[in-house]
Amino acid sequence: MKRRLILSFALCALCACAACSPYWYKKPDRFVVQSSRLNWAQIFYQASENAPRVRCDLRDNGQITILEGKSVTVGDDFNIEYHKPDFGDVRKYYYQMDAEFFRETLQLLVDTGLMDEEEIGEEDPVYPKVMVRGNINHHVFEKFTVDPDLIAEIRAQLFQFKMQGQLR
Repeated sequence: MKRRLILSFALCALCACAACSPYWYKKPDRFVVQSSRLNWAQIFYQASENAPRVRCDLRDNGQITILEGKSVTVGDDFNIEYHKPDFGDVRKYYYQMDAEFFRETLQLLVDTGLMDEEEIGEEDPVYPKVMVRGNINHHVFEKFTVDPDLIAEIRAQLFQFKMQGQLR
């Protein structure tokens, strides 16, 4: 009886230590982005409270749509706050890219940490506001990010698609 109790206690202690071990922690998977008509990403970016909002829609058929301006419709197409003075301040840009370039763009974002879990605390800065959502290789995601490396990569992608120095 005593032996069984000691063995049970030792087994419980071993399990508790193993559960707390950093060896059990697994970082989010980095994966190779495959070309798929189902891949898409949508990026919302605002550098500061007074800066224009930017929304970039990326589709695997090569279509990139960028909305930029201070209008609430940049972030929400169905917003009905038409009485606000900035409601009409929205510009749209359309671009086309090939499927391989789109796949490489998504791969850069995944490699930079797009799929990593982030804990956003009260001490984290509000701006730049960056939210990314989408579907890549059947990995559906939606997240706000404060990761400086990921934000820098997103800014680089947005500048690449045509921001003409509007982002700060």
